[in-house]
Amino acid sequence: MNAHTTYSKIQKETLSGRDIEVQVLRKAAAQFRQVLEATDEAARNKLLDGAVRYNLRVWDVFHADWERPDCALGTKLRNDLIRLSIYVHKTSIEVLAYGVPEKIRTLVNIDECLAEGLVTGSRAPLPALASA
Repeated sequence: MNAHTTYSKIQKETLSGRDIEVQVLRKAAAQFRQVLEATDEAARNKLLDGAVRYNLRVWDVFHADWERPDCALGTKLRNDLIRLSIYVHKTSIEVLAYGVPEKIRTLVNIDECLAEGLVTGSRAPLPALASA
């Protein structure tokens, strides 16, 4: 086992739940950024498919956690986050169907803002979502 593999293993074993959430959100945003930067259409489509599927898995886990009866979040925040996850799901399907860069940037922004909020412990209100 090389040093990088060992470090990665130890890091995974010592990260808190919040740290893991931040990492997966940042990874999702990074994958979407790769899509936006891709110049080859075939590569772009492959990256897009992978990025959307990964992001949907992340948000499905969050959504399921927020719907649990023992979720520690307050009702208003929990409901706002559930609505946001529904919006992310809907937008993700639109991105898969149409690949509109602006919608991809919206998903990047949401993932990065939530990750930043988790890092800073921000209590700032969630951004208003555009009606679609």
